[in-house]
Amino acid sequence: MSNAGGTGKTTFAVNLAYQLARIGQSVCLLGCDPNGSLTLFAGLDDPPEPAQTLDHVLNTSFSGDYPLYPVWPDRMEGIDAVLGGLVLTQTAKRLEKEPRGAYLLADALEDHPLSHDVLLLDCPGTIERFHEVALSASTHVLVVIRPVDKDIDAGFKLLNWIYDARKVLRLKPAPEILGVCPNGFRKDLAMHRDNMGNDPERSLPEALKSMGIHKFPTIRESAHLTNASANGLPLGIWRTGEEINKAFEEIAQMIVEV
Repeated sequence: MSNAGGTGKTTFAVNLAYQLARIGQSVCLLGCDPNGSLTLFAGLDDPPEPAQTLDHVLNTSFSGDYPLYPVWPDRMEGIDAVLGGLVLTQTAKRLEKEPRGAYLLADALEDHPLSHDVLLLDCPGTIERFHEVALSASTHVLVVIRPVDKDIDAGFKLLNWIYDARKVLRLKPAPEILGVCPNGFRKDLAMHRDNMGNDPERSLPEALKSMGIHKFPTIRESAHLTNASANGLPLGIWRTGEEINKAFEEIAQMIVEV
């Protein structure tokens, strides 16, 4: 999750899926974003028809026939996706009228469990109905933040929203915050350096520490990561030896451990 666009949520989702599959975990990516970025970043073909998206799952009549798309089947096994897309803008409006709208994904997964070891939900860039849907269906939340003032402010508003929404939705057990990962760091930008530094008045790491929230290693801005996503591949395939892969490996390992 994040509360800003362009923070790298879909990039994280596909790279974590790859790293999890590398260590023997089967993964299903669930695209909760109307932008449908997962289709592009996972290297899949044209956007699916509405009946072949998450919209199909979020119906009270859903019977367990998940529209699964294999991801990178020519390179590895164990990763599938249920895609999002523009139809989800209409889905969100429909869910507002459903008595259990915020719980329909959780209901579907409880009534018709997927066989995968890990489900990764790729959320929209603003707090809306799909954040509630995703939160209700989740065990943990990973927040991605770019180290600029606007995104950090939005990130802390998201964290506060999560704390409140868990109570309002009466989620038991309540999904835990796995951690926050700063993404797109540039050491040549003063704002980035200040926000990731040691100044207690401004430091993101210090603020997270005071809240008892884990901070994952900061991921620097990388053309390799951008190019990999644009070509529909995880960085681990696009550029195996890239240092950033280690950060995704660490998060994947933590996911397995929890």
